[in-house]
Amino acid sequence: MPLTTLPPLPLVTSQLPAGLTAGHLDVDPVSFGRRRGRVRRWMYAAAGDEHRCVGAAVADLGYVGTAFVWAVLDGEMVTWERLRPLGRGCTVARTPAGGGSFAGREHLTVGGDGSLTVDVRPPGSTRRLRARLTAGPGTPAVLVTDTPRGGWNVTQKAAGYEVHGELGWEGATAVLAGAGWRDWTAGRQDRDTTWRWAAGAGWSTGGRARVGLNVSTGMNAGGAGEDVVWWDGTPYPLGVSELAPVGDDPAGGWVVAGPGWRVDLEPVGVRAAAEDLLLVSSRYVQPVGRLTGTLPGPDGVPVDVELTGVTESHQARW
Repeated sequence: MPLTTLPPLPLVTSQLPAGLTAGHLDVDPVSFGRRRGRVRRWMYAAAGDEHRCVGAAVADLGYVGTAFVWAVLDGEMVTWERLRPLGRGCTVARTPAGGGSFAGREHLTVGGDGSLTVDVRPPGSTRRLRARLTAGPGTPAVLVTDTPRGGWNVTQKAAGYEVHGELGWEGATAVLAGAGWRDWTAGRQDRDTTWRWAAGAGWSTGGRARVGLNVSTGMNAGGAGEDVVWWDGTPYPLGVSELAPVGDDPAGGWVVAGPGWRVDLEPVGVRAAAEDLLLVSSRYVQPVGRLTGTLPGPDGVPVDVELTGVTESHQARW
């Protein structure tokens, strides 16, 4: 059966439309949402090709702000992260188009279109990690939903758009010509939240079509999903029945599957931490690698795909 396209995001005037739609959100959801709980916002983008990949994010969680970068270069993963009390130096725009940034001697910018500028020095390195990437067009998916314990969440995501630029160490950057995925989120999410997530971007086998993927569990209430596949920039809702590590190790392989399709993550690196601060805590495992298998094409027939991607298991008190 052919996939159905998402309905377009209607003009927002007095309230946000609940559910999953396609389009560009151009209003601040905090001005429409219920005023219970702390506002949290983040902007994340990543991109990769068959040789290298990079991801970066800026988050303002109210009590604390954080920025991080990960990259896989020459088969090895490097990471960088900063925490800032009360979000100092961490800026996330009130609408997705504004993106996010972290300012200082080390700095990064995550564009609302998925573009990236990174200039940081990872721990133990004598050189700076640098990236400058531009992103091509693609239609985002927007989800407006309640959360399991009375909060609410609004997210705009896109995946499978083209990305071009450079990534590497200062003085030795190399061309990255691949595909990307991004996530802008704002809301008053539950104080205690546990979720799983997977996303990635690439091409169908043989490079005939651009493909993007985003799926999650746990963040949203009542089965409301942000499960989407993109074909050549067009988002379609996706049925998902499995999002889990293979075995007991969340840092190892993962399977993401639904009726008649399946992709498997083979990690090449992992970002993980167990952070306990005074008012917030965060325990996460994020393997990065290659997602291979099949995804349903626009006509509903499974298509072989090869994506760069990430999976995540996360427990947060924020």
